[in-house]
Amino acid sequence: MHALVAFLLDPGPPRWWTLVPRLVAAAVFIPTGLGKFVNHDAYVERFERWGFGAAAGEVAILVGLLEVVCGLMLLLGVAPRAAALALIGNMVGALATAGRIDGGQDVWLPLVMIAVLAVVVVAGAGRWTVRAIPVPGS
Repeated sequence: MHALVAFLLDPGPPRWWTLVPRLVAAAVFIPTGLGKFVNHDAYVERFERWGFGAAAGEVAILVGLLEVVCGLMLLLGVAPRAAALALIGNMVGALATAGRIDGGQDVWLPLVMIAVLAVVVVAGAGRWTVRAIPVPGS
């Protein structure tokens, strides 16, 4: 169990190419998550349509929080593998709800994001992570 936690918290080797999927995912999830707060009523209607009923408002807030927090974690490179894994779970949920009901973009976009996030889980964050920034005096 300790090895799994250490793996999920490790940003991985400082490769250049792995920076790209991390930043792409952050660029998708941060504004999408913020949209769930800015357009909350519209998202409540969507979550109700997707089968969340009376809890639609709370679910929209929780999903928005997950997307913003994990998106910021990806942007900064803080526990990027853990953040990507949480967002993969979010995308599986999107496929099972929005994808099943609405189809179209709600099917292909989660699949693309699962692939991008899987690269982050396997390869790590790449260069320019918060952990990689040298601390003065150390």
